[in-house]
Amino acid sequence: MSRVQLLQVNKTFDGVVAVKQLDLEIQEGEFFTLLGPSGCGKTTTLRMIAGFYYPTKGKILFDDQEVTLVPPHRRNTGMVFQNYALFPHMTVFENVAFGLEVRKIPRKEIRDRVGDALRQVRLDGYGERRISQLSGGQQQRVALARALVIRPRILLLDEPLSNLDARLRDEMRAEILSIQRSLGITTIYVTHDQVEALSMSNRIAVFNQGVCQQVGTPDEVYNRPCNTFVASFVGETNLIPVTIQEVTEEYITVKYGDYTLRVRQESEKFPVREGENHWYLSIRPEGVQLASESGPNTVRVQLQLAQFTGISFQCTSRLDDQQTLQALLVNRPNLAGSLRAGETLWFHLPENQLRLIPAHTGGTA
Repeated sequence: MSRVQLLQVNKTFDGVVAVKQLDLEIQEGEFFTLLGPSGCGKTTTLRMIAGFYYPTKGKILFDDQEVTLVPPHRRNTGMVFQNYALFPHMTVFENVAFGLEVRKIPRKEIRDRVGDALRQVRLDGYGERRISQLSGGQQQRVALARALVIRPRILLLDEPLSNLDARLRDEMRAEILSIQRSLGITTIYVTHDQVEALSMSNRIAVFNQGVCQQVGTPDEVYNRPCNTFVASFVGETNLIPVTIQEVTEEYITVKYGDYTLRVRQESEKFPVREGENHWYLSIRPEGVQLASESGPNTVRVQLQLAQFTGISFQCTSRLDDQQTLQALLVNRPNLAGSLRAGETLWFHLPENQLRLIPAHTGGTA
């Protein structure tokens, strides 16, 4: 297990900035996820930690020892690639043993360690099979066993579940997390999937356009996003442009069109001044509640679409010509009959579900 630090790390390719001024500290034994859309810099960051790329500027440290220019084979990291990178001409045993053989580990120890690794990933008895005889989930387990068998200081996973179907993804997500917790190994995981990041991580770093936007626990990133990108990328949210009307010790009152809405001060992390208009009001669809009539923090909408998902209705409605509002309403008796396209509804926006987010922020929060 190791602590990992990235200090003012930059990476450019032919003048194009891939990662910009990145500062990260990943704790020993932590499951840390790099989350973001394609091309955001998350995989480049992982490859710099592995040693496949060297930073253009900045430093990388493992346990306070600089490894910035140390080659990959001397960093003792285990890597699971998106395409698994298994050798088709080798058996399962030979694939898992490969890293140990390169390190010239004694044959008996190789047998013992490969056997232990295959048991860890529930592939005991699969050692003589060819890769072509395995399912996608089994191939994923072989790749994981190969990374673990060398007893790495750090486990690196680059979108390892992206090639699996939904059911297998759920199974492997739980399995990877169980193995990581049992071993206590520092794990850095790359994904564009918000569910994977939220359900597996101790902390998450959200990337966009080469810049780390926010680092925090899943709860912090989901419920306290630092900007509109994080709010809209990590889960779904409604973003309503508002003007600050009044600021008191308990509440912030904002204005949108004819509506006056209140937000609890304790919910906010940014300095707010009366009269400012560079703000968005954010509320998650599951925070919106159906109301029977007008009242405090309620808005009138015209329902456009209600999609039944079994346990809930996903409702798309229009607040006015400019603004839509998404709501996720838990299914209950007689609800379906009241959700007809074109009808006028009242939605309650609870004070404790509302967040104010500045229109323009960037960098690590």
